[in-house]
Amino acid sequence: MALDSALPSVSLIPGTLSNEELFWRWRTGISHYFRSVPLVDPRRPTRAPKVHFYNAGGFHFYHTDLSEQQYVRDPAWLRRNDDSDPVAIQLFLQGTNHVENAGRTYVMAPGVINAVNLGYEVHSSCTDAEALTLALPRLMVAEHLPSLHETHGPLFGLDSTAGRLLSDFMHSLRETLPAASAADAPILCQALFGLLQVLIANGDPHSVDARDGTLTALQRHIDQNLGDPDLSVASICAKYRMSRATLYRLFQDKGGVRGYILRRRLMACFVALSNETQMKRGIFDIALDYGFTSPSHFATRFRDEFGMTPSEVREAAQAQHARGQSAILTPASAEPPDVELMQRWSLELGNQNRRRPANDPF
Repeated sequence: MALDSALPSVSLIPGTLSNEELFWRWRTGISHYFRSVPLVDPRRPTRAPKVHFYNAGGFHFYHTDLSEQQYVRDPAWLRRNDDSDPVAIQLFLQGTNHVENAGRTYVMAPGVINAVNLGYEVHSSCTDAEALTLALPRLMVAEHLPSLHETHGPLFGLDSTAGRLLSDFMHSLRETLPAASAADAPILCQALFGLLQVLIANGDPHSVDARDGTLTALQRHIDQNLGDPDLSVASICAKYRMSRATLYRLFQDKGGVRGYILRRRLMACFVALSNETQMKRGIFDIALDYGFTSPSHFATRFRDEFGMTPSEVREAAQAQHARGQSAILTPASAEPPDVELMQRWSLELGNQNRRRPANDPF
């Protein structure tokens, strides 16, 4: 069966071409949107553009890391490109951008989500900056997000729940789009527009339309904080200013939020125990890395989840490495999925007829 084709994408990578050629390609690629002019500082060399651009059909996503630029969309540019007028949602990771858009002046700074409306003139001056950008087609905005049609400037308040959820989702897109297929595009669009509809309307983010997008943001937060022993329902609700009832509803189909956190921690321990670079570390030292505080509790939960003790997983991994076989899964690995790998290891361990002391929890 043929594999799904990759999501259409373009990348500009420093070192692959001269800085001048990379900038020319960047400038040409966005020429329907802006006239882009580098702000050259004679005291230092111009930094090479670094750009990853993904076309998900219903929206475009840019991850850019660029030197100082001016971006201009004046009346002449508007007239020539009146069919290329998306609403851009931007999250700066580094640097700042001073923008005048539709007669309004505002400053984009790290952590604050802003909208730039290309239906109007734009004049901006940007420092060296790294940013994530969503470009939303005008017709899609008019149909699904009419309140965004005329929006420009800060989209959500600083440290607002909506801002945090959308920021997490944009970070998640940066991480997941490189591995996404063209077949994933409709799901990505549904998740994005559903999440935006709810956040902009100040609705409850457990609604069906926004569920995928909100869950992605929350799951990313959980995965990034598995080592925090204070990760809990209370801490998640506090970060996202979300009620317990809403959080419980979001994770209802995943066995509850507490169960989800536990399973992610156990899986992280399973992968670490199979990692050749961590073979000399104590088993419970690894468990501590992922938020466990009791050796007996960890051992019991691990065995319940995988049908193997932590020591048995390590021994099976050591046997794999001794035979020159990789026991570590990576996105580019040809190894079987986690579940299949665990099943195979269980069978291999069973064939060894090995018994462990009754008082050894690992």
